[in-house]
Amino acid sequence: MRKLQYILLIICCFYSLSIQAQRRFMTAERWEYRLQMMSEFTSKDVSDKTDIFWGLHKTQYVGSHHLIGFSLEGSYSSFVNNMPQASFAPGGGAFGFHLLYEYQYSGILFQTGLGLSYQRVFTDVADTTMYHPHMHDTWASFNDAEFTLRHDFYGRRDMAQHLYAQLPLYVGHYIIGAYGVGYWLAGLHVNYAFWGNTRQTMNGTTLGLYEKYVGIWEEMDNHGFRRDVPVERTGKKMNLKIDLMAHGEIGYEYTTYQGPHNYRSRSGDNLDCRIRFAAFADFGILNICPKTDLPFYGVPDATIYDFPTYQMEHVFATKDAKSFWMRNLFVGLRVTVLFGFPGKDRCILCDPWRH
Repeated sequence: MRKLQYILLIICCFYSLSIQAQRRFMTAERWEYRLQMMSEFTSKDVSDKTDIFWGLHKTQYVGSHHLIGFSLEGSYSSFVNNMPQASFAPGGGAFGFHLLYEYQYSGILFQTGLGLSYQRVFTDVADTTMYHPHMHDTWASFNDAEFTLRHDFYGRRDMAQHLYAQLPLYVGHYIIGAYGVGYWLAGLHVNYAFWGNTRQTMNGTTLGLYEKYVGIWEEMDNHGFRRDVPVERTGKKMNLKIDLMAHGEIGYEYTTYQGPHNYRSRSGDNLDCRIRFAAFADFGILNICPKTDLPFYGVPDATIYDFPTYQMEHVFATKDAKSFWMRNLFVGLRVTVLFGFPGKDRCILCDPWRH
């Protein structure tokens, strides 16, 4: 009986020693893992080091992440140019939609995707005067008088609308501070106009300058002299060249993939959703002004008094614009929604049963 008691006592001692050894081994393993992680992330922020040292789960701004999503943007848009007859104002607006893929490595961001952008821009055009000398007044057949016909075109505004296909290639970085998480992106995107049309509106007046008589003859419909005649023309898409645009963006990010103190949930299987609000600007690097031989104004000799027969092209789609440059400009706001599906994190403080 006593031998049995000694045997049980020895078994209990060995079991107690094995439990203590196991605990010491697990503690050493945990500290070894913590020190290893500390050495790997010595360049990170203090908050990240603290997370690893104390065994807390790391934030979504550390490590590699693959994100997909979309963006919506609205902006002011215009054609920046150096053509004397064309104005930068009043401009117009643009709306865009993009499907995005983003790769994040710690704070570094790489973004690409495909997008569509609709643009509608108004351009004011300078007043123009045209002279047609050696005209003959056919209404005065008994006393034919030679005169100069003058056309005044004013109040002209040209509209152009386009639908662009876009391919963005951006890089950026997170800006993590005490008041939240910001970010910036910069890069290039290709802009290709595959649909569009134009419309030109203006007023016109015709006058007669007679050398034989004193003064100007005007508002005489029977002689073809008319005043403030509204003229409107529609045209096809301008043949804009492929555009390479510089992009800059800065904003704030809100994420649903965080709990208290911005740490990821313990399970690690919830959806990583990030919503960004940003201001952005796009500016064309290349000259996209089309090269054509179309006239600024086309006034047929056979119907020189008939305003409905006059022809007009968009100011940037005429031969007068061939020696000048024109570039796209977009300045506005962008909302981006990104989704990620992260794997589970390793729980350093958990016991062998992952509790």
